[in-house]
Amino acid sequence: MVIPMVPRLTVLELRELAKVNQLRAAIPFAALVQRPADELVRRAALQQAKTTVLTGKPQLARHALALVLGFEQMVVLPVGAGTDRIESVGRTPDNDIQVEDPSVSSKHAELTWQSGPQVVAIRDLGSTNGTFINGAQVGDQFAILSDGEVLSLGDAAFVYVNIDSLEGLLRMGTS
Repeated sequence: MVIPMVPRLTVLELRELAKVNQLRAAIPFAALVQRPADELVRRAALQQAKTTVLTGKPQLARHALALVLGFEQMVVLPVGAGTDRIESVGRTPDNDIQVEDPSVSSKHAELTWQSGPQVVAIRDLGSTNGTFINGAQVGDQFAILSDGEVLSLGDAAFVYVNIDSLEGLLRMGTS
């Protein structure tokens, strides 16, 4: 079975969508914003069968600062498109959301969302390096993500933003 992966969009592509009022069609709910993977790290992640084990916790402050200061270079992964469901997150291409980082397990976590009261939650699937929200480890029970929180899967870091915040970030760079 082929799983359609979540498309990665650049901030430039999002700005173009916003100009023609199509941003909410592409990202109706929320997004994970991430610094693009270094090409060598990306290749290593795709070629290695085992997960690289981290020696400590993800470096939350370093990731958060890089995400804030380098917003224009970020890639954006839409979350919550369509009906309520659960999506797999991991290093291998058979996941709904593929994270190309060697510290991410092949089947690392699951994301779920509800469109009624807009809620996005994540749980760890027994990954090697863990799943963290703002540095606090997430277990096998779903933990709710809030706007602006840093989500770390191993050493891969994202900022979770709802659509309203994403629109605000895009407006800040166009004035």
